[in-house]
Amino acid sequence: METQHLGKFEILQELGRGAFAVVYRARDTVLNREVALKVLHPQLLADADWVRRFLRESQTVAALRHPHIVTLYDVVQAEGRLYLVLELARGPHLGQRLAAQGRLRWEEALAILKPVAEALDYAHGRGVVHRDL
Repeated sequence: METQHLGKFEILQELGRGAFAVVYRARDTVLNREVALKVLHPQLLADADWVRRFLRESQTVAALRHPHIVTLYDVVQAEGRLYLVLELARGPHLGQRLAAQGRLRWEEALAILKPVAEALDYAHGRGVVHRDL
C-alpha cells in the first residue's frame, strides 16, 4: 500500500469523521512527531466567509492552554485543503470503550464527563464554541 502524504505529514490512520472534517493520526516528517490532522471537508472551502471565520476562530483556539484541551500547533491552507495540526490525544476512544465494555457505571461516566465539562467551560469563557463534539 502506498503511503499517503499531506504536505510534510505522513498519514498513518483515520481516527474519525465528523460534520466538518476527517481526523487523521499523522507523522510530521520534519519534526518527527505524531500529530492529529483535522482536514476540513472540501465543500466548506467554497464559502469564503466561513473560511475567514474559521481562520479567525483558530487564532482564539491557539491561545487556549488547558490540561484537557489539545494544543493547536498550526493551521495550513495548501494544496486545495484547509487543515489543523493538533496535539495527538492519547488514550482510548469513548466509542471503543463503550463497544468493548458496554454501559458505564455512573462513577465512570462522571470521571469522564467532569474534565470534559471543565475544558468546555474554560473554552466557552474565552469565546470558543466547540462545533463538532
